[in-house]
Amino acid sequence: MKKHSRIIAVPLVLAMVSLGASIGGSQLSGAATTKGPVKVGMILEATGIYSAYETEWRQGFNIGLAYATKGTGKVNGRKIDVNWDDDADNPTTAVTDFKSYVGAGYKIIGGTGDSSIADELAPLAAQNKVLYVSGAAADDAVTGANRYTFRSGRQTYQDVQTAKSYVQSLGTGKTILVLGQDFAFGQSYVTDATKAFSSLGDTVTSLLVPLTTTDFTATALQVQQDKPDIIFLAWAGTTGAPLTAALQQQGDFNTAKVVTGLANVATYPFYGTIGTSFNYLSLYVSNGSTNPVNEYLIRVMKERYNSLPDLFTPDGFVWAQMLVRAIQTGQGNNVNAMIKGLAGWSFLAPKGEQTIRTSDHAMLQPMYQVSLVTNINNVFQPVVLKTLSDTATAPPVTAHFSN
Repeated sequence: MKKHSRIIAVPLVLAMVSLGASIGGSQLSGAATTKGPVKVGMILEATGIYSAYETEWRQGFNIGLAYATKGTGKVNGRKIDVNWDDDADNPTTAVTDFKSYVGAGYKIIGGTGDSSIADELAPLAAQNKVLYVSGAAADDAVTGANRYTFRSGRQTYQDVQTAKSYVQSLGTGKTILVLGQDFAFGQSYVTDATKAFSSLGDTVTSLLVPLTTTDFTATALQVQQDKPDIIFLAWAGTTGAPLTAALQQQGDFNTAKVVTGLANVATYPFYGTIGTSFNYLSLYVSNGSTNPVNEYLIRVMKERYNSLPDLFTPDGFVWAQMLVRAIQTGQGNNVNAMIKGLAGWSFLAPKGEQTIRTSDHAMLQPMYQVSLVTNINNVFQPVVLKTLSDTATAPPVTAHFSN
């Protein structure tokens, strides 16, 4: 069995809010136990094109765990022993890591920000009867995969529904090009966008680019040749910068309206001034909600990391909230009890009230429409235009589990 990096969650001297708020209700019953730590296996992309997301996610997880355990790092008297593996964005490595955790007796496994990898891991959860909670993966297929699989973040359907009114406001009969990456994440966007935007009377086409692409000249030229009225840009990872440069060089942003997701804070200046005219959907911005959980996250991020929460920080925070809920209801080793504790659970998260749908474990949550503006120092900042409720963007039910 391979060796894992290992950390033990330790108490933090912080002013904590009540645990009841963190788990969406009163303290759950369950006697303290003298058993050893609860072992949790985490698989993330510490290296690779999604490494920046992993950093945000892990920071959010650390803060969320402190919040949900009131700074003790314990649930029902047991410490939480989190072991981390880097899959380097390689499905084979991730599968090996997953099986290694199963072989070591782990009952809770999570992580990965890559949708394709999450699709590989979900079946392993059912085969081995362990609880699997995916990380930032947005692929629709994770929802409803099996009763052992949950997600801490949103899915592409929710993104597309958030963007739908933007597209509708641009008029009917438009040609829309979905520009994305050729793997589960991008493919899921094509499926969802085609259904949503075609229903508005628009024509939807797609251009999916291999993940290994580094020179996007040909991509930008193809966009120019297609002459779409609207570019629905669905992109993730570090290759967003060279893609943007190529599209700008060919003038693609000057001839088409752009609808896209607002990515990490570091990417805000990528598009330059023209980016302030884009229509942005967002899964999280730190100024998007006002509630005690988000205020706590913002405060501790400033104290510990001297920054604001970024795009995937709340997904890590929510993962920690789900972990504490699972351990409280199933002691970290009773998988069926942990599943029952999570399915149907509503709780207050940084974005607001979220619910894990019982039928297929979809994570229902608020979504945002935002714009980018520049302040007097020419720094780009997001402005929330509209908050869509968790029900407004809820995906269709894909399965009916017996939890």
